[in-house]
Amino acid sequence: MAKILLSMPDLRRRALAEIRQQAGCHNVQDITINRVTDERAGNNWSLCVLSAGAADANTAARAALLSKAFCVAITI
Repeated sequence: MAKILLSMPDLRRRALAEIRQQAGCHNVQDITINRVTDERAGNNWSLCVLSAGAADANTAARAALLSKAFCVAITI
């Protein structure tokens, strides 16, 4: 699968939109994207929910994992 190069703001926007589509996560307020330098990793970034809003924190964390699975071909 070819990698897609995105800017950090574009990746953040896409990942947050994907998380908000997950059940119970429409109100997630903020995420962060972190660079990963481990060459064994499947891509060069990770994400974390910073503010779940009204969403349950565990539900938001699972949505973040699902969102990352959908975005595996993206590089920053």
